[in-house]
Amino acid sequence: MKQKKHRSRAVTIFLWVCLIAYLALLLKVILFKFDFDTIINILNDQDELKLTRVNLVPFQTIRFYLFSGRVSDTIAFQNIVGNIVAFMPIGVLIPLLRRDLSLKFTFFFSLALSGAIEITQYLTGLGSCDIDDLILNVLGGMSVSLILLLLDVISFVILKILKASRKKSRKRS
Repeated sequence: MKQKKHRSRAVTIFLWVCLIAYLALLLKVILFKFDFDTIINILNDQDELKLTRVNLVPFQTIRFYLFSGRVSDTIAFQNIVGNIVAFMPIGVLIPLLRRDLSLKFTFFFSLALSGAIEITQYLTGLGSCDIDDLILNVLGGMSVSLILLLLDVISFVILKILKASRKKSRKRS
């Protein structure tokens, strides 16, 4: 088993501050995108809560954005790519805080965070509750973790090759 290298307390604190700042920004962008008065009106309007849009059919909204022709390419791009990019920091921050590339933990953290946001949107009316958002959010968090894992594997293989070539060159000398 790989032993974790010691990390300074300052780096750990910095990473936690980054995660907290990221989560605050994420909540601001997703849940609190309206001004204060609008948020209060939405929360107080029971009819608004009844009209909260819910999609529990996977890929329905994505297909709508991509193939319906009723949404501009710009809006479709912003929604789909925005949902992916919004969760990419999770794919970096979680492995750095845990000091391992646990894909399972990153997956469940992304899933839980996105699920909590979607449920909050449903309960409060501060947005729409959409399974496609959850899928895209998890994809964003996982994509970065997968890239980091791939880079880790590539660097491991390169180091093994270099080590083996050094051994061969020493034996020849």
